[in-house]
Amino acid sequence: MMATFEKYESFSSKEDAVKLCFHRRLPSRAGAIALSTLMAPAGAFAQGASGSGGESNALEAVVVSGEKVRRELKDTASSVSVKADKDLARQESGNASVHEVLHDVPNVVYTDTVGAPIIRGQDTQGPNNGQNVFWGGTVPRATINLDGHYLNYNEMFFGATSVWDVESIEVFRGPQTTSQGANAIAGAIVVNTKDPSFKREGAYQLEAGDYHSRRASIAVSGPVGEELAARLAVDYSGRDTFIDYTNPQFQRGQADQDFRALNARMKFLWLPSRIPGLEAKFTYSHNDSNRPSQEAASAPFNALEHWTTTMPSWKQKTDTGILDLSYELGNGVRLVNQSQYSRSSVQRYTGIPGEGDADIRQNNVSNEFRALVGSDKDRLSGFGGVYYARTGTDESLLLRGLSAFDDTKKNLGVFGELNWRLADRWTLTSGLRYQQDEVVRTGTSVLAPTALDYTKTFSALLPKLSLAYAATPRWTVGALVSRGYNPGGVSLNLTSRQWAYFKKESIWNYELFSRASLLDDRLMLNTNLFYMDMRDAQYNIPVVISPGVAQSYTINAEKAHAYGFELGADYRALDNLRIKAGVGVLRTRIEEMGSNPGYEHNRFARSPGYNLSLGVSWDASPRFNVSGQVRHLDGYYSDTANTRAYAVGSNTIADLRMTYAYSARVQLYGYIKNVFDRRATTYLQQNRGIGGIEASMTAPRMIGVGVRGTF
Repeated sequence: MMATFEKYESFSSKEDAVKLCFHRRLPSRAGAIALSTLMAPAGAFAQGASGSGGESNALEAVVVSGEKVRRELKDTASSVSVKADKDLARQESGNASVHEVLHDVPNVVYTDTVGAPIIRGQDTQGPNNGQNVFWGGTVPRATINLDGHYLNYNEMFFGATSVWDVESIEVFRGPQTTSQGANAIAGAIVVNTKDPSFKREGAYQLEAGDYHSRRASIAVSGPVGEELAARLAVDYSGRDTFIDYTNPQFQRGQADQDFRALNARMKFLWLPSRIPGLEAKFTYSHNDSNRPSQEAASAPFNALEHWTTTMPSWKQKTDTGILDLSYELGNGVRLVNQSQYSRSSVQRYTGIPGEGDADIRQNNVSNEFRALVGSDKDRLSGFGGVYYARTGTDESLLLRGLSAFDDTKKNLGVFGELNWRLADRWTLTSGLRYQQDEVVRTGTSVLAPTALDYTKTFSALLPKLSLAYAATPRWTVGALVSRGYNPGGVSLNLTSRQWAYFKKESIWNYELFSRASLLDDRLMLNTNLFYMDMRDAQYNIPVVISPGVAQSYTINAEKAHAYGFELGADYRALDNLRIKAGVGVLRTRIEEMGSNPGYEHNRFARSPGYNLSLGVSWDASPRFNVSGQVRHLDGYYSDTANTRAYAVGSNTIADLRMTYAYSARVQLYGYIKNVFDRRATTYLQQNRGIGGIEASMTAPRMIGVGVRGTF
């Protein structure tokens, strides 16, 4: 018997191959991608370079997988934005990381070139930040899920998740704890990379620009046997910092202020013909990066100069192995298991030995099993599963002596979802997760007279319920209710030199949504109106002890709320003209904070009242494309105290990109980021070294050129 993929060579049409695929019941995204890549290899690697390229006037359906089941965006109740591979290549040239491509997502804000996003007013790095991450540890409020690996705090905050060879990026706003677990109370970012193909193909990219920006990328894929395919993707990027450290006493030492990231990934896909319905995939990835703590300037901020004497840098390496198994039993029943192991090491260098250098070693193992029944088109469908993870961390900090901690976190989640089509137009979706998180942290610090011995187990029931009504075949409206949760923890109050404990936080999230496909599927509109009712919300409170000396600790606010609106629009106005727009509106308020009443009625930190984006992609000719984007961000306070001196004004940034298809396999491109060189503050705080205010800044104008192609 011939191997399955040998047979594909003889098919005269894609439809015939697809029929065979369904006959064999290839169960998951990997099989579908392998087929689509085989039948259209140029599209898989070229990523939309050569003009309209015969594209239909109608927009392609967008599929979302981050809620543990694949469904079209129009059938998704959660507020989510999706970045597809073609959009990443054409509209994000010059942007190498996930951090850089999310600036246009409604109600998602980055306030530094380093760090974690603010989603709907929630700081996703977690309740503890800054130095208190060393004392008490932290749990991120949003997940960045890379092929099933949940990035830890240091990977998320100081890492650089690459967008090279990525299939899609899904950005969920609002609690996703029912599907993603405890550390998704603010949202989730799901990154899906491309799977191996059974046809030999490859792609490359070379890029250079201002501030010694450079990038080199390659991807190759193909069969290594009749039933086994492999894919290798490597991406290197780097640039110099745009901050000039002008103090002659600046201590460089081992601290490196420049940006660098190496991402390498190897995937294997096995489809055994002797076991129809079985799919096995193994992924190994290596990530090596360097980042400064921030890119901040002293006054006058527009000069992009800093008078500080130190700026710590972070070097980290992470190795991850993931084994995905999927088996279709028949009759719409599919079993899925994902096992993951990662090992990471992080070094913090200050430039002055013994004044804040740190070493962090972490190991994480997890396993998730799911059983899926039916599809989203069946009258009844759903899934159930169980998730377990264990994370062990050893941390040491040299600051006026040694601080050393052992941290262990165990996470258990039992979850399920049921989709019920009540009638032709009504769909009820219910989900429930039981989450249990055990936090154990022990250690000593020279800054605390007593040792830390903290053991606490938190648990929560996390329901989700949505009701959707298909008013027309192309217009759906509905409502969603979901609950989010994040465990409690401990921080160190340096003023009292006492360990301070904070409780778990929870959110009830209420949303109204609408999904519309209009004008013969040329216009897609997605809207969400939301209200989030928070209990025991966790806030990190900074305190300036003396000039140049600051601390922070975490406390709970009994009541807080946030509400707003999100709109995403995608319009193919002409065969050669596509327009995308996004709007996010947000209102936040702390209602009750018994331990610090002075913060009551304040807005959340780093929570702009609105953000807007408008992007245009124009195929001026079959070979030449011009795309541009304008983003506007409203003003906000940098801190929870709403300090006027730390208020940030609004700013508007414009980017421009051009692509020329030199041939069917070679593209030349150029970009200008921040076309008008708008230099605006994004975050203000007290400088911890020399005193005075420092400001994180928008990146200045950067110009670059590149070439990419396929082979």
